[in-house]
Amino acid sequence: MLADDIGSLLAPERGEGLTAAELARLLEVPESQVEFTLLSSHGRFRSDRGSPSRWWPARATVSQSRGEAPTQSHGSGLNLFPWQRDALEAWQRRGGRGVVEAVTGTGKTRVGVAAVLDELNQRGQAVVLVPTLELQNQWLGQLEALLPASRSAGRMGSGGGDDLASHDVVVAVVNSARSMDLRPIRQGGLLVADECHRYGSSMNRLALDQRFRHRLGLSATYAREDDGNRTWLDPYFGGTCFRLGYARAKAEGITARFTVSLVGVAFSPEERAWYDELTERLGALGALLVKRYRVPADPFTAFLLGVRDLAEAGGEGSGMARTYLQAMRERRQLLAETPAKDEALRLVAPGLLSAQRSIVFTQSIAVAERACRTLSATGLRVAAIHSHLAGPLRRQTLAAFAAGELDVITAPRVLDEGIDVPAADLAVIVGASRSRRQMVQRMGRILRRKPDGRRARFVVLFVEGTVEDPRGGAHEAFLEEIVDVADEVLCFTPGILAGGQDELLQALRP
Repeated sequence: MLADDIGSLLAPERGEGLTAAELARLLEVPESQVEFTLLSSHGRFRSDRGSPSRWWPARATVSQSRGEAPTQSHGSGLNLFPWQRDALEAWQRRGGRGVVEAVTGTGKTRVGVAAVLDELNQRGQAVVLVPTLELQNQWLGQLEALLPASRSAGRMGSGGGDDLASHDVVVAVVNSARSMDLRPIRQGGLLVADECHRYGSSMNRLALDQRFRHRLGLSATYAREDDGNRTWLDPYFGGTCFRLGYARAKAEGITARFTVSLVGVAFSPEERAWYDELTERLGALGALLVKRYRVPADPFTAFLLGVRDLAEAGGEGSGMARTYLQAMRERRQLLAETPAKDEALRLVAPGLLSAQRSIVFTQSIAVAERACRTLSATGLRVAAIHSHLAGPLRRQTLAAFAAGELDVITAPRVLDEGIDVPAADLAVIVGASRSRRQMVQRMGRILRRKPDGRRARFVVLFVEGTVEDPRGGAHEAFLEEIVDVADEVLCFTPGILAGGQDELLQALRP
C-alpha cells in the first residue's frame, strides 16, 4: 500500500519532514496521489500545515510552541489557521465577494480551496483562474486530493479544454479563459482569481465572468501601478475584505522570524560620474514631460505609466518619452551590474553556505548568470534559473534545489510570482526594485515556517547615494511595513565592510 511506503520514508527521526512533492519524487508516483493518501490516512500522518506542508508520522514530535497546526474545521471540512477562518468569514459576510490580501507564504491557496469546497457542498460549481501553468498544476493537485469521488476537477489551457458542462471545478489559465465560455451550468457559482491583481489589465479582465454570483480574489499585493483596481477589480470583487500582514503572520507563528540586512556598496569614480549624468538627464527630461505633455508628476508609478503611454503613442513627445525610458534602463543596468555587487556577493558567500537553501534575486538574466559564476567560484553549488531555460530544465533545477543538491539558485523575475519555489531560508536581492509587490513576493520565498525554528534572513544590496539607498527613501513603504516586525534591521555601509565581514556574517546566522 502507498501509505506503508510513505510511512517507511517518514521516519520519526526525520527532523525536517517531507513535502508531498518530495515524497512523490522518491516514490515515483503522482504528487496528487501522495497528497490524497496523506490526507485520507486519518491519524497516521501529521503535517505542519505550511505552504507547502511537511509531513511526519503521527507519533513523531513536531515542535508547535508557536504556529501550531490548526484544529478549527471550517464548513468545507478543512482544518484552517485562525487567519484563514477569519478571512473566509469576512468574505462570507460580504455575500461571498471580496479580495483576501495576505503576504506570500501564509497559505492563501488554502482559503481558496475551502471556498471551492463550500461551493460544491452547496451543489454549486467553481472556476479557479491562475496566471501560469505551474499554478494550475498546484491547484489541481490540491483539489484532486481533497475532492470527494463524486466530484471532478478539469483544466482549461496548456492543452486542456475542460469546462463546467462536464466538471464541477475547472482550473483555467487566464490566457485561455479570457476567450472561452466558462459560465456555471448550475445556479450561482464561484470564481476564484489567484494572483488577482494580474486581472486588472484590459485583456485579462475579460476572464472575469459576471455570471458568477460568488467571487474571491487572492493576492499578496493587491495594488496595481495603474487604475486597474479601481476600474475593473474593485467593481467585480467588491474590494478588499481581509488583509493579513507580517505582524499577525509572525505573531501567530505562520511565518518564520526574520532579520533584514541592508548592505551598501560604493560606485567607482567612473560609475559615479555616469550615474550622476544619467540622473541629471532624467530630472530634466522628467520636468519637460510633466510641463509640456501633462504627464502626471506624482506618484512615481503614475508618472512612469504616463511616460510609457506617451512613448507608445507615436505622436508628439514620444521621442522624448523614449529617451527618458532609455536613460532609465541605462541607470538601472549600471546599478545592477556594478562589480561592487559581485564583491558583496563574495562577502556573503559564507553566510549562504550556512543556510539550508538560498535564493539570489537579480533584475536581469545576464546578472543572474554572472551571480551564478561568482558564487560557484566560492565553492557553492549554484544554478541560474530564468525564462530562457526550457520549462523541463527549470523544473529539474527547482527539484534539485528542493532535494538539497544545490545550495543556491540565482534568478531574475521568473521566481517572483506563479511558480512553486522550494522553501529557502536566506535571500539576497542584488537588483532592488521600487516595487513593493516585488519585495513582498521575494521575501515570501524565505518566510515559510522552518521545522527547526530557524530565522529567515533577507539581504538587500544597494549602491549608496543612489535611488537604491534606503537611507534616501528607497523601499520606504516596504521597510515601514517590516521594521517593527523583523527581529533586526541592520545597515552595513562600505566603510563598515572595509573593516571586515565578521559583523555581516554574524547577522546572516540562522
